[in-house]
Amino acid sequence: MKGYRRLWLATVQLGWSGWMIQIGLFITLVSLHSAAVMASVLFSATLPALLLGPLMGTWLDRHMVSHLSVATAVGQAMLLPLIGWLIVNHVVLMTGLYAVFNLLSTMGATGRQQLRYRIIPPGHWAEVNARLSSIAGITTILGTLLGGTVAVVGIMTLLIIAALGRLLAAGLLLSLEGRIPAQSRPDSRDSHTFLGSLRNGFRALRDFPGASSVIVVGIAWGLIGGSYDVLLSDFGVRILHGGGWGASGLYVVDGVGVLVGTLVAARITPRLRPDFYSLAYFLQGLFWTVFALSRVWEWSIPWLLAMRIASGLIIAWDTTLLLETVPPRLHSRIYSLHNATYGLVGKVSLALTAVILAWMGPRGIAVSAGVGSMLIGTLWWGAIGRHWPPTTPEIASSWVGTETTHKTHSQRR
Repeated sequence: MKGYRRLWLATVQLGWSGWMIQIGLFITLVSLHSAAVMASVLFSATLPALLLGPLMGTWLDRHMVSHLSVATAVGQAMLLPLIGWLIVNHVVLMTGLYAVFNLLSTMGATGRQQLRYRIIPPGHWAEVNARLSSIAGITTILGTLLGGTVAVVGIMTLLIIAALGRLLAAGLLLSLEGRIPAQSRPDSRDSHTFLGSLRNGFRALRDFPGASSVIVVGIAWGLIGGSYDVLLSDFGVRILHGGGWGASGLYVVDGVGVLVGTLVAARITPRLRPDFYSLAYFLQGLFWTVFALSRVWEWSIPWLLAMRIASGLIIAWDTTLLLETVPPRLHSRIYSLHNATYGLVGKVSLALTAVILAWMGPRGIAVSAGVGSMLIGTLWWGAIGRHWPPTTPEIASSWVGTETTHKTHSQRR
């Protein structure tokens, strides 16, 4: 497939540098402040991007923004040295810049998803989604190992290295911009108003129950598991007495598990995806609960590994299940809405975590999240998964016809 190799390499560069940034910031915040401060910073710095996500996705369905994925990667690279200086000297200002960084990240992610579906033939979308999802495991391992060196090289050096990775990804994405076929570019003459397009994105949730069910599952898990990074960092550094390297080691196990899970997902037939998707949520919750009850760092590793293998299945199929029953003209709207709702409730979960840590403790929060994941998997399979796909081709065709009609009216005017 033309362009796939460069897209893969760009995704790798963004993945390892992103994890390197996260782990470096997590360890620095927990070490200099506390898990509660870390939760507050993450909540404040990610909320703006999540609120604006659906608006940006709707706009991208109507327009092709030249070099959007490139510009966002370059902008992030420029911000990283400033974030590295402010995290030590002024954590409030650092939170503001980190919010801009995350806003650029959201814009870039939506732009890359749009780019992916425009350079890859539709018949290969599921395959490419699974392949690119497997990168998450590789980049998590590499990024967390590099992020763990923050105790040695310092946060500033760490973020400068990550910025260079961002710039390399920008160069690769720039080389892909010219590969988009002219006929696949969005038509700027589309008569839908911006608000009308946004309403269509929400109306699609009613007409496409498969996509809406994946979004609902994301909302539920975001609310329950949004504190995952805070808890895993706290377990690694403090609860299991591992320090910075202990947290980094847990994230390496995290990456290995996701990599194995995505590789397993590629071998499961499409007919069985919904069944294994729900089973993966159940197993994810079960093994996370056992991990949360562990008392020794070494003994916690097998349970975290098993938990993240199950997560790898979810990661590999999430986008495919979300979009396979939805017309292509709605992909950016639905994809960005999914990311925004999942992320938004995740940040609500972070805010709640910062408040209830002193009451429930990290183990109590983690066990509650595990039980919640088991319930999500069971309920989704009973309501939707066993009847997949829940959308008929006639509904999808009616959407394409409706949008074509609007466009024709616009050209007549």
